Amino acid sequence: MLKTGDEYRASLRDGRVVLASDGSRVSDVTTHPQFRDAVDTVAALYDMQHRPETAEIATYQDEETGKPASRAWQVPRTKDDLVARRELARLSTYHTFGVFGRPPDYGSFNALGLLSVADRIAPSSEEWARNIDTFIDWGRANNAMSADIVADVQSDRSVPTAQKPGRLRCVEERKDGLVLYGAKPCASGAVHSHVGTVVTLLTPGADPDANLFCYVPLNAPGLTMVAREPVIMPGTTDEHPLDVRGEEPDSLLVFDRVFVPREHVFSFRNEQMLGLYHELGALALWHILARLSYKSEILAGAAQAIVEVLGTENIPQVRDAVSEISAYATGLRAHVLAAEDTAAYANGVLVPAERYVTAGRLHSVESYPRMLQLLREISGQGLISRFSERQFADGSVGEMLAEFLPGTGVSAEAKNRVFNFVWDLTCGANAMRVALFENVNATPPAAMRARIYASPYRRPWRDFVFDHLGVDISAAR
Repeated sequence: MLKTGDEYRASLRDGRVVLASDGSRVSDVTTHPQFRDAVDTVAALYDMQHRPETAEIATYQDEETGKPASRAWQVPRTKDDLVARRELARLSTYHTFGVFGRPPDYGSFNALGLLSVADRIAPSSEEWARNIDTFIDWGRANNAMSADIVADVQSDRSVPTAQKPGRLRCVEERKDGLVLYGAKPCASGAVHSHVGTVVTLLTPGADPDANLFCYVPLNAPGLTMVAREPVIMPGTTDEHPLDVRGEEPDSLLVFDRVFVPREHVFSFRNEQMLGLYHELGALALWHILARLSYKSEILAGAAQAIVEVLGTENIPQVRDAVSEISAYATGLRAHVLAAEDTAAYANGVLVPAERYVTAGRLHSVESYPRMLQLLREISGQGLISRFSERQFADGSVGEMLAEFLPGTGVSAEAKNRVFNFVWDLTCGANAMRVALFENVNATPPAAMRARIYASPYRRPWRDFVFDHLGVDISAAR
């Protein structure tokens, strides 16, 4: 039930079709220069399931089998379950420094979201509802990593949604399943995942044949993953302590008559499902907020490290900047805890309150660029005055670099390592890719603001104001 890192690598050698950015076909994603570092980073998370110091966080005792299982597939039934799932998010975030938005513990949330809305599915088909439970059991038993496949391809907006040639849709319905044709973009982490969960949640106006909820093995015949160009160059060394762990690859999934067996289908042509983005995605959105909360702690830790190696912590403007980053981290954590404290059950699944998740995510996304800029500002010339190990070892200037560039209480080389990390976190190409990802991940700020405005929880506050002022607007209500 629990893979090791090596078993995880072996499971990816399954005949999947990946087209690298140089146009070559990838025979093994575990060794290809564009993907191997990311695979190794994820493999280390699989190994954590077996290490005594992390096994209790990464696994739990499955009640049905009596054996340890990945906590990534644990259905949250109690608040303790939510807290345990969040601790797993902390483990994966600290391991990846938060730059992998789709770690293994994230991938099950589409399935768990479907479980929470199974009452909307069962009236159409009891079989589809049962398929959700079966898939969760399968994912748990196989220690699978799942990629969520949600967005639609960017194309000519003058063409009606139901006529877009690239939309993923069923082109043949058979007794034993569906045949899919089209594409899905932005599949972060799909290249090194086992399956993808397809959910049609961001497509108002979708035609019935494109109203799909199912899962697809990522080595399915007819499926090609077209990877974007890398932003981290192969051969990156540990002089870049964050980038050396690799980047999370994004890819376009091209479906050329991919067959989906009927036991893999969760819903099809059910119009009611198209409006359930926030209900079905509630757990996934909570995980995103929790990950950003833990990532903000890393940002605050980096800020404190900067001022200590530079000896600038007594400068008021520097202290203000560090305080602002710390307050950002504290605020995100408060939203996470509030969402858990006010969680409610949906079909037996304990779901964190969307009210706090959406507000927290909006704050996290809107403030994220400023946090990076504050880190850059308090770094001063440190981000530019970085040098390689070979330069420090140079016989003519190396000793002078060590003499001229020490930090406060640390050597020049140690200070250099701090700013190499901050560069990877705030300035490098992968840092920019991650900033772009965070800004549009699971709806951009404008959509979140609209969602908050449409929420009814302000009504009691409004009523209090009107009642206090003696204003009667009952007719307008």
